[in-house]
Amino acid sequence: MKEQRSKPPRKLRSCQKPRNSFNRIMEFPHARGRTVERIEPVTNPEYHCVSIRFKDKTDLTVVINPSLTFNAEFSDWKTHDQRVVKRWPPIRSKAM
Repeated sequence: MKEQRSKPPRKLRSCQKPRNSFNRIMEFPHARGRTVERIEPVTNPEYHCVSIRFKDKTDLTVVINPSLTFNAEFSDWKTHDQRVVKRWPPIRSKAM
């Protein structure tokens, strides 16, 4: 009898989720190749966003709907397996 080999489960990057009708991957080609100067999460009752400022004084702003929690982590994928280097405490949006 032949031995059946099962494939190991495919690892998802922490920000990737299985696709369904509610998820969509967005790309930002205008940001490609630019050097990041700073990343600033903004949470206040009127406005929620993540602002990515580049050294050439351009900015990519991602506006977020209220009632969300922003979790950030920095990972190393050089071995094709995620190794979390740094986790920051969650930032919760303020109630309106």
